[in-house]
Amino acid sequence: GRIIFAGFAMHSQSKAFRNDVLLAEKWVKDIDPTALMLKLANPARDQRTDWPQATVENFALVMSKTAEVARPQDRVLLLISTHGNPGLLNIYVGGKHLLPLNAKTLSAALAPLGKVPTLVVLSACFSGAFVEPLKAPNRVVLTATDVHRTTFNCRYNGENTPFAEALFGQAGAETRSVTDWMEEAQKSIAAQEKRRKLTPSRPRMFVGDEAKVWADQPLKNW
Repeated sequence: GRIIFAGFAMHSQSKAFRNDVLLAEKWVKDIDPTALMLKLANPARDQRTDWPQATVENFALVMSKTAEVARPQDRVLLLISTHGNPGLLNIYVGGKHLLPLNAKTLSAALAPLGKVPTLVVLSACFSGAFVEPLKAPNRVVLTATDVHRTTFNCRYNGENTPFAEALFGQAGAETRSVTDWMEEAQKSIAAQEKRRKLTPSRPRMFVGDEAKVWADQPLKNW
């Protein structure tokens, strides 16, 4: 099987979102050089504009095409990095707000992947609101916050969002299972927040019943 990676940087206000997709892409390539890569972005100023735009329409199209090409042994990794509001993943292009992704739209777009092992990573404020709507037997959902929280007060001082960096920049991650990988990220986030005296963001994890088998395998086995 292969990894099919789809990364979406949906907000052009910060360079961190596109950087998250690049960081995740490198992480995937290290695990699976044969991985299929799909990258979409609404780039910040001075960032390259060589990827398709990350809009609601393009997100649905990518999910549909991914379902068409996915083989039984493949696994899908989906990353969305953006600003969030309760129940919404914001889409911002060149100073203009576009139609955001809500839980209903996101769930419907993922429906064709129902039988494909799918890992969904949401690096956005209030992203915990998407855990319940996205629950599915063969799916794992990792979110940067719980339902009511922002992440690092919505201020990103580094090259990446803190949640994406804690996951995809984690040393030795390939030897860990998905669940251990997320637990290490949660510990890292909590330590940073305590050191900087920030309100805890409380990243969340859901593992479907059918997903437990592959979620407990080392990531390098993907």
